[in-house]
Amino acid sequence: MNKTLWNYYKQSADGQKAIEMFDPNPDDVYKNIEAIATFANGLDSDFNPQQFVELVYIHEINFVERNLIEEETFTRESFEHFIDSYDLMDFEVKDDEIVWSRNKNFISANKFRLKAATVDALSTYLYYYDYYFKPILLSHRFDIIQKSCDALGIDLPPIPRSKDYKQYLMYYYDICGILNEFQKDNELTDAELCACLYDYGARVLLDTEELTTGKLPQPTNVWLTGASGNIDFKFLDSLEESQPSTTSIWACNERTRRGDLVIVYCTSPRSYIHSIWRADSIGIFNPFDYYHCRTIVRDGIKLPKITFSDLKEDSYFSQLPIVRKNLQGINGIRFSAKDYTELLRLVKEKGVENTDYPQLYTVTSIDFGDIIHEKDVEENILIPILKRIGYNDSDWTRQLQLKAGRKEKAIPDFVFFPRGTTHFESSPLVIEAKLDMSSMIEEQKAFRQALSYARMLRSKLMGICDKERLVIYALDNSGQCNIDKPIFDNYWQSIYSDELIGSTLNQLIGVEVIKGYI
Repeated sequence: MNKTLWNYYKQSADGQKAIEMFDPNPDDVYKNIEAIATFANGLDSDFNPQQFVELVYIHEINFVERNLIEEETFTRESFEHFIDSYDLMDFEVKDDEIVWSRNKNFISANKFRLKAATVDALSTYLYYYDYYFKPILLSHRFDIIQKSCDALGIDLPPIPRSKDYKQYLMYYYDICGILNEFQKDNELTDAELCACLYDYGARVLLDTEELTTGKLPQPTNVWLTGASGNIDFKFLDSLEESQPSTTSIWACNERTRRGDLVIVYCTSPRSYIHSIWRADSIGIFNPFDYYHCRTIVRDGIKLPKITFSDLKEDSYFSQLPIVRKNLQGINGIRFSAKDYTELLRLVKEKGVENTDYPQLYTVTSIDFGDIIHEKDVEENILIPILKRIGYNDSDWTRQLQLKAGRKEKAIPDFVFFPRGTTHFESSPLVIEAKLDMSSMIEEQKAFRQALSYARMLRSKLMGICDKERLVIYALDNSGQCNIDKPIFDNYWQSIYSDELIGSTLNQLIGVEVIKGYI
């Protein structure tokens, strides 16, 4: 972390206000919690401040009145026991007395998915109970926390991929351990750490404003998702208002790419396809969200009502597996290009011309051969395009060993024009190749790995690629870059077949451009 910038922030009015807000020993705890809730809503407009404060209160009443916490301080083992055993009973407050609803649980002891989905409230209560714990806000937008950690140089542990939802609660415990190490290394108080993570990192170092006007990549996939309840319906219906809601976050498939099409189906009692939206983010995997994968949508276009009955009675759609399953489990189902074409046919049959609806991007198909291993990506796809933009084999070093600490060796896949006599201290460009990073988790791993190499080599640019795409990032003077803001992000098919896209790549990382950084 840049100590000079941090000290400037800490002494500023905004910094002092944020640090005071996260004071773990305030005169009025709930006044601070309400301030935190309002602040979190500024980072994520879908964050409900009132619901959050109420959930913290529910946790407090249950934990305190029922003596559910036996430990003064937790170990990992005792925390796991606590996670296994606690439940949250429903209650009412009458004449300053707690009246328990004995036959009604707000969260049962074995409902780990619900417990993980309320980790924002749980962690906030624990923050005021035990110095080890830190609040994990923004359960729908864990990506903001990840980006803040990237900007601050905090290496979070890998997110577990499991249907055992208790593992996500234990992941919270492990995150706290990493944050405590960062706090100790940088001599921060508890309040300073929280201000650093949620304000300095997330708001100051990163631009967290939604990309509501920026140009989107052309769509290459179509996804289905479901809407239910008054909050969802109110957002969708705003399309017909003079000032519609611009963005929202929806359940999706983790392979969603920015620019993809998202078709929203309203469940009962509406039971019809409502609108087409564009994904404004890749699929965001949230370990502390009831629906683990979400995307931000924007630029909605209202469709004529295509009811479930219309789909069931249509000769094409009646044969689709998801329709035959009565649209159960619709979130994140992929539509093929043929499916989307047939949907636009139904739109036209409803009397609405479909020329204004977004079209899928198609390019000339190029055969790269069998791409089975990471080496195939390098040999069959990456190296040929590097040679096309002017490079020779001698311009890069593959599997270059770097000294990282006393014993470890970091090994980037492609290091361009490395300089230095001992451990190759600099390189203007590094590229890390993977076989498949179509999921958000794998893309994040590749990004962080490349970023660590780029920082070690003081690179100006870095790239990550797999069998489908090449993504290029520019690092600022402090070695930071935002995973959501690449300077180039295109599919290999487009790079090879579209002269304009190929020319853009050449202008960014062509051999003469990179030599200019030496």
